Amino acid sequence: MSPEEIEVEMARIQRLREVLVRRESELRFMMDDIQLCKDIMSLKQELRQIVAVPEKEKTKKHRQREEELILKIHKLVQKRDFLVDDAEVERLREKEEDKEMAEFLRLKLMPLEQKLKVTQSDTASVETRSKMSSY
Repeated sequence: MSPEEIEVEMARIQRLREVLVRRESELRFMMDDIQLCKDIMSLKQELRQIVAVPEKEKTKKHRQREEELILKIHKLVQKRDFLVDDAEVERLREKEEDKEMAEFLRLKLMPLEQKLKVTQSDTASVETRSKMSSY
């Protein structure tokens, strides 16, 4: 392998590593999102049970718990909104990185591909001349 080919292979491996790190990040986001949704649903279910109690039968404890649940749900929804916004910012940043990487690779690989073609055509010419001279 030539130094140029090694450099290209290293760039490809680095790119693959970046893709895997991004995928891991996406999966972590999805896990966090699922857990937040489960927590919100659980709290909403408990809140529905308290809300279903007629106002006349509600104790002070019921009302306090209702307020607590509303606040907890609100905090979790805010946390999820932040998570979604953060994921969108990350997605846009990655999209920009992809553009930059594609341009870098295009500029880097184009001269290398041309160089390899020249080397391959030189090798082919030498082989052709060698075959012709052996007749």
